[in-house]
Amino acid sequence: MTTDVLLVANDDDEWPAGVLELVGHRLSVARVNTSEESTPDIDCSSVRILVGGPSNLVPWINRCPKLEWIQSTWAGVDALAGHIPAGVVVTPLKHVFGQSMSEFVLGWILALERRILDRAQASIWDDTPEMGVFGKTMGILGTGSIGSAVAKTAQHFGIQCRGLNSDGRPMEGFETCFKAGDHRFFDDLDYVVTVLPKTTHTENVVDTDALQRLRPSSILINIGRGNAIDDDALLAALANGSVGAAVLDVFREEPLPKSHPYWEQPNVYITSHTSAPTLEQFVAQAMTPNLERFIAGQDLLDTFDTSKGY
Repeated sequence: MTTDVLLVANDDDEWPAGVLELVGHRLSVARVNTSEESTPDIDCSSVRILVGGPSNLVPWINRCPKLEWIQSTWAGVDALAGHIPAGVVVTPLKHVFGQSMSEFVLGWILALERRILDRAQASIWDDTPEMGVFGKTMGILGTGSIGSAVAKTAQHFGIQCRGLNSDGRPMEGFETCFKAGDHRFFDDLDYVVTVLPKTTHTENVVDTDALQRLRPSSILINIGRGNAIDDDALLAALANGSVGAAVLDVFREEPLPKSHPYWEQPNVYITSHTSAPTLEQFVAQAMTPNLERFIAGQDLLDTFDTSKGY
């Protein structure tokens, strides 16, 4: 039996169930579990669609000579760089992570600003009022679907939002937008949130000059890719008081090495690339319109642009 769609997943991934339900009655589907010690012997000669996390898919791409479409189960597809054959279309997972990433960002800001955990675990009565977040200013690097969702959520708390994108174009939900490279964007920000993808243009966007423009009490949150932040510059800014705290969910090297100085910083909060889990319904939800277009021989939506890197 030939295989049209190959799902490459971990044992504990939930998303394959939704994809199987979506495509199983129209195309033949096989699944590979990456947790297996040995690579299974699967005939990939007829596979036209690969679905999975980019790093998991890399070993399978060249085994699929008829491959036409790669559906990523992640928003970022930088792990596929240099591995995408000519003529193969890649679609990142888009328009599904906005809420979970917004929850992550605002949850951390509220926890730090209101000292929620410190107060709950205190052994003395402390009725000192906290000022909260109303009237503060957030700068969001990246004004796509995720950045826009974060801005919309932040505005519910009375936070003013400015955006940074490639050309400074105005975007709904942002009071003003700056062009990448214009460091006035960082002036007097209370919160900095980067949702940038990994490209040559996003390397060290948050550098020494950018960090020195922030308020000393500022909170920096990175839920995009680790390359956007100059790590040495951030460590120095945290040490000299230019930045109040950093919440980092992504890093240049993952898992973050135990020897990395971030682990020793008291005002750095580390999470393990968990700001937006891929839920069961997300992949099928993103694939639904494109599956119809693929079967009809039409161009797919929300495709990865190799020239831009996103």
